[in-house]
Amino acid sequence: MRFDEPFPLEAISPRLRIAILTAFQGRRPSIGEVAQVPDKQWLSTPNVGERSVAIIHDITDAARQQVAHPPGAQLTDAALLERLEWLQKELRWLQSILKSGILKT
Repeated sequence: MRFDEPFPLEAISPRLRIAILTAFQGRRPSIGEVAQVPDKQWLSTPNVGERSVAIIHDITDAARQQVAHPPGAQLTDAALLERLEWLQKELRWLQSILKSGILKT
């Protein structure tokens, strides 16, 4: 994921999807555009609460992490371990999303 890629609307709940599309006048924003919206503004948006903001952060942080550690770069063992731990955290988050039924296939 990169900041210039479209925000993955299919990976979020319909309520949050509608809120994001409404905030961008029906246009599908990039991950970077969504990341630029302050939390305070998201929280003042109808149907967006703390959990929705956390989901937005998870997605935008994943893109930020990939920018910080581009594929193919030479990384130290410590950096590789940090990346592995981050990926495991993301995997656990995705598994929890699947179990809770938020992500519909």
